[in-house]
Amino acid sequence: METKLWSALIGLSKTVDSNPKTEHTDSIIMDCLQHLKNHTVTQDLIDLVHKEKDKISPGCKTCLHPCGNTSDYDMSLINDKKKELMNQILHLNDINFIYRGLCYLGFDIDDSYIDELIEEGKK
Repeated sequence: METKLWSALIGLSKTVDSNPKTEHTDSIIMDCLQHLKNHTVTQDLIDLVHKEKDKISPGCKTCLHPCGNTSDYDMSLINDKKKELMNQILHLNDINFIYRGLCYLGFDIDDSYIDELIEEGKK
């Protein structure tokens, strides 16, 4: 369940990267991260993230040619460096940094960029 929630959160953050978020998006993300920390993830949380994503970008759900930009992330692509970033995200309160971190998890980027973000988050 935790892996599915991370996957959905990455998709939601990438959705917000190109669309305006709702008044509830930040609190949904923070609530989900708290549940991930406490290992109390439920299917209802995953469904809530998907519903929020559909509110933000309703056309993506019915798109005949999905680009994948807002899709849940394939967690088999998470390497050790990204796992380190995931752990850091769980302990942050800065929502803007959390969005950046979640987006970085979903990007196919060199680990050096992840290292830079991790170091920035320690400040």
